[in-house]
Amino acid sequence: MHSIRNGSSNIEDVINEKDTKKCSLGTQKVQEEEDFNILTYFVSQLCDPSLKPSSSDVGVILISCDSGNTPHVLPEIICSLNVGGQESAGTGGYTSIPVKYWWPAVDSAITPAIGYRFKTLAEGVYFYINYARTCGFSVPHGTLKRGRDGQLTSRYLLCSREGVKGGGQNPPKPVVGGSGGSITQRRKRVSNRVNCNARICIIKDKGVGFIVSIFVPEHTHRMCSEPSKLFMRINRKLDVAQQAFLTNCVKANVGGSKGFRLYKESVGSYANVGATDTEFHNFKRDLQSYIHDKDGEMIIAKFKQRCDICENFFFDHYLDEENHLARVFWADHTRRQSFMSFGDVISFDATYGTNRYSLVFVPFTGVDHHKRCITFACGLLTREDTESYVWVLERFKAAMGKSPLCVVTDQDPAMKSAIAQILPECRHRYCMWHIMTKVSEKSGVELSKDQTFRTQLNNIVWNETIGISDFETQWQSLMEKYNLTGRRWFIKLYTERAFWIPSYFLDLPMSGVLRTTSHSESENNAYGKSTRPHCSLVEFYVQYESVLETQRHKQCKLNAESEGSLPEFKTPLALERHIAQVFTLTVFYELQLEIEAACFYCKVVGIRADGECIRYDIKGEYNVIHTVEYMPSLTIASCSCKLFERLGLVCRHMFLVFKDAEMASLPARYIAARWCKQEGLANWCAQCSYCPPLESGPNRLWTEIHRCTAMVGSNTVRQTRMLQVIEELRDEFLSDGMSVNPPKGKGVAIAALCGVEPPTSITIKPPAQAKNKGTGKRIKSQRELAIERSGKACRKCGVCGEYAHHNARSCPLKRSVHPDGPLY
Repeated sequence: MHSIRNGSSNIEDVINEKDTKKCSLGTQKVQEEEDFNILTYFVSQLCDPSLKPSSSDVGVILISCDSGNTPHVLPEIICSLNVGGQESAGTGGYTSIPVKYWWPAVDSAITPAIGYRFKTLAEGVYFYINYARTCGFSVPHGTLKRGRDGQLTSRYLLCSREGVKGGGQNPPKPVVGGSGGSITQRRKRVSNRVNCNARICIIKDKGVGFIVSIFVPEHTHRMCSEPSKLFMRINRKLDVAQQAFLTNCVKANVGGSKGFRLYKESVGSYANVGATDTEFHNFKRDLQSYIHDKDGEMIIAKFKQRCDICENFFFDHYLDEENHLARVFWADHTRRQSFMSFGDVISFDATYGTNRYSLVFVPFTGVDHHKRCITFACGLLTREDTESYVWVLERFKAAMGKSPLCVVTDQDPAMKSAIAQILPECRHRYCMWHIMTKVSEKSGVELSKDQTFRTQLNNIVWNETIGISDFETQWQSLMEKYNLTGRRWFIKLYTERAFWIPSYFLDLPMSGVLRTTSHSESENNAYGKSTRPHCSLVEFYVQYESVLETQRHKQCKLNAESEGSLPEFKTPLALERHIAQVFTLTVFYELQLEIEAACFYCKVVGIRADGECIRYDIKGEYNVIHTVEYMPSLTIASCSCKLFERLGLVCRHMFLVFKDAEMASLPARYIAARWCKQEGLANWCAQCSYCPPLESGPNRLWTEIHRCTAMVGSNTVRQTRMLQVIEELRDEFLSDGMSVNPPKGKGVAIAALCGVEPPTSITIKPPAQAKNKGTGKRIKSQRELAIERSGKACRKCGVCGEYAHHNARSCPLKRSVHPDGPLY
């Protein structure tokens, strides 16, 4: 340990006192005027000569030397200088405390100095920020000045620890005693303000460019250690790439925490993220603050923007008496075209918890040619009453241009009334699944456990081959057998049998495509996973578009597979090969099962001719006989199983007749257009696809960067070369005089996500908080409560000694009465 003693004339005298071979540290308090020369010499070698302390200063310096006794620069140089001191409150007033200064010791190539010149102000700012990042302190922007032409003429960059907390006034707060009652304590806050004066000032030169006019390198605090540099504010800024990543996270309904972990995995470590999870969470906060009370105005502006892009985009909205947005309906051009192909049977069901206003989300869902869910249009309603459903159905009919053949809903009376008013030509059908799930609860305890009763009821209700008269006869027989003729629930079901029994829909084409709202439930689940209850309408629409784009992508993928794939054939029939060319793969595989059954499991047990009509009695599986009526001259056939009428698919019985007739291709009348390959290809609109062209600037730039990165791989030479080129381009862009200061904050990324700018004035207020049956806590049925009780662990009763769902106070034996008293 070397020390600087009184009377020493230079540092070499101190270093030569001991022969050391290892690095050592010397500490000395300079006390007298002759030793001040040593301090002046040492500081002048490490720092700017203009920073030499005065002869009245008292300080401590740190010296490092190697085995050759040569002084070296430490990571930071400390000097404790008495420059008037700082005021500190004490019991006896104020005392003067010496101030310690730290001079960052970094490479002189990145250390600014007075007189440094830069071509642009952005280049100077970048240079000082890079210096601060290397040293270990953050840099907030200070005062800036502009000339008469509006151009920046000077800018101050300060240390983040300048000033003091509370502007220099931080009086102690009184604390109420214990007898004074409870008090609300404020959250404990820390402050990093230590009145640091480190700064730089860059001013516009009289000639060209900018010059450093002021540079103060000393700090009144230590620099951040290497592990702590990660958490400096200067290293916790979301750059453009991170903001773009968080924008995509919002679209995919990925929260801040999960997004932070995903980004960490993509860049390798937390040190490479450049931010903390707090910044990732704050992006969502800033998004909500950006929208705030402008939600209603912005969502309508976004719909109008879509109309400007594609004139076939349809939307409408309704305001209540206080100008709150109460109802919204929209449908893009692609989905309106899809309705023309697949809109014969639709279902719509309300779902909840998709937005912060508790608006009811009502998607109109159908089935495409791959038997997948497809959304035609959507609505958001504040109330689930008849008036609201009438409004949304009117807009749906106006957008689509025609009515569907059948609509499947639950037993909501408001929906039933609205459909009868707006779609009188449409058949309304109740969801059979919702009805049959209530049988156990409504039939009683004994019948709910009777498997024979359930089987017989299912065979009657779900049978799609029996007629109306057969159904009514079998229903009445079953009700009488189990004494259910007086049950009000079963009486109501029988009264409304035309709304849900398949026998009453046999005359309706494609009636078997949808019998339940399961497709709507599936779509609601998909939308529910992609949205959150606290989302604004703008966020909800962005996430809705993301789900819709996923739906379109899956449909395009299935189209591509149907176009370019050849399935495996199971028979040598030319009819099977013709079907593979016409129908999608999903439908072909169903028809292939019918062809296979016709060839191997069905046989003709009777043939009778009636003029031009030939009747075939065909026995299939389970010895069930169906009759096919075939007219060879017209190639017309019909089967008693009604599969073609219900689903538009030729049944096995008809295939057997066509096979015997040696048909090489399926007649055109038995090719339902909605199941064909080409049906969904025309339902595409480039303006509604929301996909920017690959030739656009940013997309092409990122594509080329990713290609170069892939070609670089793990080759260190290529990695070095690519980094060199990127750094050269960065320096060129900073110094070309055309650089534009990037906007502060996340406003640009958030505006790009929302797609519209916030309005200057608000005429359409956000929706009022809705209160519907699905927004509160749902009342559970007795069946659900019983299931929950059965899942709970039993405990031992202290009275009867049994493990049951009661205790000693509620034991049944305790309530039993004996002539001599209770039995317990």
